[in-house]
This record gives sequence, C-alpha cells and structure tokens, in this order.
Amino acid sequence: MRSNTRIITGCITTLILVLLAMPVAALNVTYQVADDGTRYHAVATVNATDRYEFMQSGALGEQVPLKVTNITLIQNGVNSTFTEERGGIRFPAGNYSITYDGQISGNTFQSQLPEPGLVSIILPDRYKVDNPLLTSIQPGGSHLNRSPNQTVVTWDKVRYFDIRFYDANQENLLGIFTQFWLIIAVMLLLPFLFSRGQG
Repeated sequence: MRSNTRIITGCITTLILVLLAMPVAALNVTYQVADDGTRYHAVATVNATDRYEFMQSGALGEQVPLKVTNITLIQNGVNSTFTEERGGIRFPAGNYSITYDGQISGNTFQSQLPEPGLVSIILPDRYKVDNPLLTSIQPGGSHLNRSPNQTVVTWDKVRYFDIRFYDANQENLLGIFTQFWLIIAVMLLLPFLFSRGQG
C-alpha cells in the first residue's frame, strides 16, 4: 500500500512540474473599426504559440473561417513568414504581433478567438452602443470607456464576442418608429376612453 502512495505522489508531482514548465499562451486583440463602419483593422499579440485562427460563429454556433486580408506577422519589429491554412496561419513557435483587416456587415461584428484573451473594440465617435433596443454586446461583463473621439468596448477573458453598434440615423429612425406607434396607441385608446366616460 505504501508503494502505491509513492507512485501516485510521484505521478502527481511529475504532472505538476510538466504543467508548470509548459509555456502559457497569452492573447491580446485590438480591433479598430473604420469611420464608415464597414471594415476593421486588428492587431493581435500572441505569446508562445505557433498558430493563429481567424474564425467566427456560424448559424448553429460552429466555427466558420473568417475572411481576412493584409495579414502581417511581426516578431521583434521584423516581418516573419507564415503559412496560410484553412481558417488561420501557422508559424514557428514564439511571441508575435499579427495584424489583419476584415469586413463588417450591417454594423454587426463578431469573432471567435483561438483561446481566451483580452479583447478591445475601438469604435469611432459616430457609433454608439448605449441604447439596448439598437445594440447588442455579447458576452456580458464588458467594460465601456467613452471619450469625445471614440468608444472602447473591452472584455478581459473571452473566447468569442458579438457586438452590434448604431449611428445617429438609426437612433432617429427608432424615435420616429416609437412616436408613430404611440400615436396609433392613443388613437385606438381614445374611443375606448370616451365610451367608458359616457357609460
């Protein structure tokens, strides 16, 4: 019985040492949305990794390759080579900055990351994420930082995100739509209120 305990203790100790010796990959991605809201420029900082994926969620939650352009891999300020694969790139293991561009459709932007990381989305000042009727920010727990020139949405440890933003025109249309339905509601309620007053 005593030798079994030593074997188990030795296995656990070896496992802990192996886990501590493994490099920890870190991910930090910043997306800068263009002024017209139809494209973005991303800068990803990765540590101790040899692959980076460009993915988004499909209709059923499955991973679908995200179409990106102008991919650049930088290590210590020097462009490095990489191999493109379906949905990502592969390169020698190390610490890198990866820049790329992508498209945004309908003011909705979402992506899946290869691992949990710090994600920041920088929106120009003309776009907002304040009105819950016009926006969606998933997952919850994001931090909003507003300044006169931009809004920054940040998540600390996420593997995916989905954000919908809007501009002043969409906000004005919501106001017109709301006023229209208030007028309809009042017109439908007035006959009812008059009939109650006479009865």
